[in-house]
Amino acid sequence: MPWRRLIFTLSLLLAFSSAARAQLPADAVMLDKVKIAEKQKAIDLCPVYLKPSNPKLPTWEYKGVKYRGSKPDAKAKFLKNPKKYVKAAEKQRFINNFMQSMSIIWCPVTDEISPGGMTRWEKLGYTWESCCAFCDETVKDEDFDVAVKKLRERAEKTYELIGAKYTEGAKSPVEGAIKQPTAEAK
Repeated sequence: MPWRRLIFTLSLLLAFSSAARAQLPADAVMLDKVKIAEKQKAIDLCPVYLKPSNPKLPTWEYKGVKYRGSKPDAKAKFLKNPKKYVKAAEKQRFINNFMQSMSIIWCPVTDEISPGGMTRWEKLGYTWESCCAFCDETVKDEDFDVAVKKLRERAEKTYELIGAKYTEGAKSPVEGAIKQPTAEAK
């Protein structure tokens, strides 16, 4: 994991070497090029209630994909309208995976891209990382509520752009997704 952060930091430094910044604005990330890992699989999210599945409940299969419900009645409800539930679960899983992958990159205080190596917080089910010492000292609980909302908006936008496209083995979720500075910005 530390080598991934080092590679990510070096790629950011190379991409923006002329702009001596420790962090980047949120719009520096091209959402249609992010690399999201599929950590939450279909079996891990109830397609009916869109909540984590209950490992004590049996699984079922639909079109080669295994699902599991969060409540005993989930399978019966699912089978009444599988297309509806498959699509909703696909979108929610992508949003969940996006938010898990990207929360550590976006500073919840400034909404800027963190170069890594700063203070980490476990809040609202996500791991966050500050982008600078100022954020370490000024962070408030309310910052995380706002950050979750912004991150969810980005996740939904990304889903609109690329669908439920996953990339396994990427060094960083923003590898190849950082806008290069224009001549005017240099």
